[in-house]
Amino acid sequence: MFFLKKIFKKKLNIEEVEDLLFESGVEPKFADMIITKIKESGSKEDDLRRLIKSELLSQFGEKQFGNFKPKAKSLMVIAGNNGSGKTTFIGKFIQYFQQNELKPAVIAADTFRAAAMEQLEHFANRFNVPIVRGADKEDPSAVVYRGIDQLLENDVIIVDTSGRQHNNKNLMGELQKISNIINKKSDQFLDIKNLITIDANTGLASKHIISGFQEYLPLDGIIINKVDSNSKYGALLSILNDFNIPIIFEGYGEDMNDLREFYFEEYLDRLL
Repeated sequence: MFFLKKIFKKKLNIEEVEDLLFESGVEPKFADMIITKIKESGSKEDDLRRLIKSELLSQFGEKQFGNFKPKAKSLMVIAGNNGSGKTTFIGKFIQYFQQNELKPAVIAADTFRAAAMEQLEHFANRFNVPIVRGADKEDPSAVVYRGIDQLLENDVIIVDTSGRQHNNKNLMGELQKISNIINKKSDQFLDIKNLITIDANTGLASKHIISGFQEYLPLDGIIINKVDSNSKYGALLSILNDFNIPIIFEGYGEDMNDLREFYFEEYLDRLL
């Protein structure tokens, strides 16, 4: 992160700047714009940062960012590839709702990974929230159906789905079955959101993951995890540019408080 500091500190030439931008996950069209600003400006670091930030703000001015409003009678479906920080995010999400004076509950429908259900049970016990979990290898859609019926008295139900690869059609079909079950019970909720967790280290490849999930599940929001340990933070520009799906949260550590709402201008301050 903070690649402009590296540019000025090391006095890099344009080719090295280009390499640094690509390493940061910035795709060519945005890298070209930044390099053009560098060439035109001859400015000090702070002036250049202001110029680039202003340019990006104007390009993304029409986009919607963040604006997540926690509500009672909500259901949140959490999807994502294995290793994307999905289960840890759910722990943070439980605390987030409690801090907003709502009563969350959890459906642990990742029946293919006993460890995932155990980790969610740990979070449920830690925050004293109810949980419905499936048996080993139980049909995840059956767990969701049962869980919704048992947890309706809570303000928010968080559904954990099996971690899967976006190009595995059988597993993605199971995700679609869960979505169908939820649609049948949609009249019991005021708000339903399908959220996908993305590992920030995935960089530009995350666009293929989002596209793959979108084929089976209409996505309402993106959570970017592990932003503290990644060097591909610039890839978020391309995600925001290519999809009409807002990034709503960033996870930046293992502590349950390490979750922040995503705001584009703050993101640019961290990036630049």
